[in-house]
Amino acid sequence: MINGQLIPHPQGLQRVFLRLPLWMYRAGLGQFLNLTRIMVLATQGRKSGLPRYTPIEYRRHGSKVYVMSGWGDQPHWYQNILASPEVTLQLGKQRFDAHATVVTNSGEVLRVLHLFRRSAPFMYDPMLARMSDRESITPKTLPEISHKFTILRFDPIPNRHGTILPTLPTDYGWVWFGVLVAGLLTALVVSIVRPRES
Repeated sequence: MINGQLIPHPQGLQRVFLRLPLWMYRAGLGQFLNLTRIMVLATQGRKSGLPRYTPIEYRRHGSKVYVMSGWGDQPHWYQNILASPEVTLQLGKQRFDAHATVVTNSGEVLRVLHLFRRSAPFMYDPMLARMSDRESITPKTLPEISHKFTILRFDPIPNRHGTILPTLPTDYGWVWFGVLVAGLLTALVVSIVRPRES
């Protein structure tokens, strides 16, 4: 059961931590995050009509991109997709528009679950077990519980490269300059304050 009962919806610091990849994308680290399969999903707010950005882990199978909702149909991004299924994806420097579909085919769901757990079964097996209200899972038991997961597929829209919704800007690049200047100033102060050795 992934209705938010078994995995509580993030609050406080956990919520801030889960949104940290947005800041990293804005600071120009999107390509690095893409190596860890974290993308930025841009949806249209169902009430405001404004672009909403969500960092989310993904897997690819051919041209298709898949995500799994850890909180079932509760997240705002999921509700936004139900209202407006055309989205924009940022995978590092790559940007493209896509049509989102909730995956209902059990064979396709099973393939996606295997894609996620294949990279790190030690991490995903306990998480998938908790999401499915099981004590533990194995590749053999995944077919029995595949119906308990909320999976979305993003099919790229041909010749559309980030035009449906604006992509997240990389406008925090100045942070790295600030870090460099702060580091140089710290080194200068330390070299002046430190007593000279004789």
